[in-house]
Amino acid sequence: MDNGSFSYVTIVIIAIGVIMYVLLKAAEWRIFTKAGEKGWKAFIPLYSVFLSHHFIGMSHIWFVLDMILWAFEILLDVIPGIPDTVSKVFLIVTGAFTMIAEVIHINKLCNVFRKGRLFKIGMFISPQIFSMIIAFGKSQYHKPEHKTKTE
Repeated sequence: MDNGSFSYVTIVIIAIGVIMYVLLKAAEWRIFTKAGEKGWKAFIPLYSVFLSHHFIGMSHIWFVLDMILWAFEILLDVIPGIPDTVSKVFLIVTGAFTMIAEVIHINKLCNVFRKGRLFKIGMFISPQIFSMIIAFGKSQYHKPEHKTKTE
């Protein structure tokens, strides 16, 4: 492959990435507005995650734990002399936590838009497509049901 064709391939890949980003942000904007939030809030990185946890009924402790793990991940990269074993174990723990949090997030998001099990599986496999279905389809937002302490 010569340099000319490599640059065309790179441009196409970047263009596809930009288009996917714009579509996903448009879907996120629409999901936020369906949930009663202002759409522009979807563009504020950490705040958008915090808000989405709120309107889907997910405990904010997940957000806090995620931020703590993120901070430790940065520290592992910055502090010299940390053994590779510690880094690898931490990455496994972080990965497991992220996977569990994502499953809970998808479950709760689909619940507030009244989507069933197969949709939840689809959302886990291809969140790009299924978020757009929620955003631009006829799905309506329903506030999450909060359980009382006695339940």
